Amino acid sequence: MSSVFYACAITLALAVTCAHAQTKTETATPEKITIVLADGPLLVDEVTEAADGYWYKRGNISTFLDRQRVVRIERPKPPDEEKATDDDVVEGAGKWKLSDAGKVEEFFVAKFKKPLPLSAFGQSDLHTRWGWDHRNGMDVGLHPDSSEGRALIEFLRAESIPFLAFRGAVPGVATGPHIHIGNRSPRISNRR
Repeated sequence: MSSVFYACAITLALAVTCAHAQTKTETATPEKITIVLADGPLLVDEVTEAADGYWYKRGNISTFLDRQRVVRIERPKPPDEEKATDDDVVEGAGKWKLSDAGKVEEFFVAKFKKPLPLSAFGQSDLHTRWGWDHRNGMDVGLHPDSSEGRALIEFLRAESIPFLAFRGAVPGVATGPHIHIGNRSPRISNRR
């Protein structure tokens, strides 16, 4: 009788251990990105912005959405930045000159197998209109909370490259989410 008791006890202990291990792995699901469409929300794993719309990925399938169908994209905040708002700016410090841009572009191509999505390289007409000296900066059209944006920021920090990461538009400063690489742009002296 005692051998039957020990066999039952061991079986019960193994069953509880296996059930506990399964519960732990099932709760570690990555947070989804929400694409808000005119006709309702769509939960996806990844979103990449293209010139005429958005590519999104669910599982192993990538699909394209026309820009007109998308109202907005809501990305989950990283756990250490849960209290961040769209107005918050993440900043990194270090030394930078525009001639160092190749280092950043090489990292991005090696990591993501596509070119760095630059929205401004040096001074642009918009920066001039807004009165910013952007000659020694470049803007990357990535949301800082996207997987590509987080990887880029991690690289910039590791390399001590200064940056500003904007989660949303800031009147007179940023038209929308992007990562500014370089030191803060000073005001052009003849502008206020």
